[in-house]
Amino acid sequence: LAKRFVPLSRRRLLRWPAPRETGLGFLALLAILGMFIFYGSGSFLDGLKQEESLHDQVIRQLAELTEAYVNTSEVGLILATTQSEDLTWLLEYCNEHGAETTPFIYTTDPDPDPDLRLLIPRTIRGREAAAYLSFIVDYYDKLPPYSIFIHSNVNQWHNDLFGPLTSTALRNLRLDAVDAKGYVNLRCKHDPGCPTSVHPWSPSQVDIEGNDIRAFFPEVYQAILNVGPEKVPDHIGNVCCGQFAVSRERIRQRPRADYERMLKWAAETDRTDSFGVGWVYEKIWHIIFGMDDIYCPGYEQCRCDVYGWCGPLAGTGKTLQAVRAPSRLSST
Repeated sequence: LAKRFVPLSRRRLLRWPAPRETGLGFLALLAILGMFIFYGSGSFLDGLKQEESLHDQVIRQLAELTEAYVNTSEVGLILATTQSEDLTWLLEYCNEHGAETTPFIYTTDPDPDPDLRLLIPRTIRGREAAAYLSFIVDYYDKLPPYSIFIHSNVNQWHNDLFGPLTSTALRNLRLDAVDAKGYVNLRCKHDPGCPTSVHPWSPSQVDIEGNDIRAFFPEVYQAILNVGPEKVPDHIGNVCCGQFAVSRERIRQRPRADYERMLKWAAETDRTDSFGVGWVYEKIWHIIFGMDDIYCPGYEQCRCDVYGWCGPLAGTGKTLQAVRAPSRLSST
């Protein structure tokens, strides 16, 4: 006889599974997840390792370019970085320009990986300032004709003419302007920094009460530049921030000992922290490299001199003349 079909009651259909049934279902789900993790983790971890390997490969290739440096290279690109930053853009730029361009990459990590072979600054206080000064001290006797100090990120808000890409700014930079002036900022817009941004002899009451570094600027200025109080200017102004190009001759207008003293101050000062050290140097790089206390070139002329963007100007139709050096400096 056929078994009689007994339909489930509505109440039974809506009833929660028994605890035993729930437990078995949960265990089955865990088993499925475990199999997925076991069989899928290999490719997942391999992907992570591959990504890490590609990053390390970029760093090592850049380090090899540095290690192969001879002072026949025309341009040095100096920057501070952490080991985790992506410098693919820099490697692509250096490969594009061949032996004429050499990267000098200083790590600001407190415990750098020696396998990556990045350059080690003499202090990490001040971050990029420490890297810039360490480069000058380390390579003083074999500087390239042009040293370009830049930030490590591919995009920088400081780059004001061709968009945020530093590589684009570098491709358009006129080395004639570096020859003629000795020092040029890679930024032309005056805000922030111009016409003045620091008033050493007249700090605000807020700065004084807060022990801000601005309240001690005369003391700091004298220590860094080894001058008396009569040499401390009333006002300092310059185009922001910390990206600029300097000729070999201009760097060597100061003895190596000057830059060693600047590094010593960065490492040992108790007037401010690492951020404050970097801030101080951003305010006086132009003075260190021989420019006036207030150095704010006209925007349109700067654009013409530094990047060759000379006109015709909107409104007037005038075309400016870019500065030119009498001849390329060739001394070593």
